[in-house]
Amino acid sequence: MTMTSTQISQNESSTDGMVRADTAWGQDAENTPVYTVTAAVADAIDADQLELPPLYEAIDPDALNSLLTSGGAPSECQVSFQYAGCAVTVQGTGEVRVRPDQDA
Repeated sequence: MTMTSTQISQNESSTDGMVRADTAWGQDAENTPVYTVTAAVADAIDADQLELPPLYEAIDPDALNSLLTSGGAPSECQVSFQYAGCAVTVQGTGEVRVRPDQDA
């Protein structure tokens, strides 16, 4: 899989290892909040997406996708949760911010 519509970047000016991903939410597999979250977390902790724990252990993936891809999600919508040793924030605008826990 390639991430043609998702841009993931490490925050170069930050020492806390924050990773930011931007995309336009869609229904295809590569433009969903779930895919973007797992890709950004994998990048933040330098792991393969397949090595991550199941996302459903942290949040309901179907609910996350439904909330943010329904077409009516306001850009002010924000969901934050802990996943794979990272603090994750997903915005209705398509931005995902991942910060590895300093204790992990």
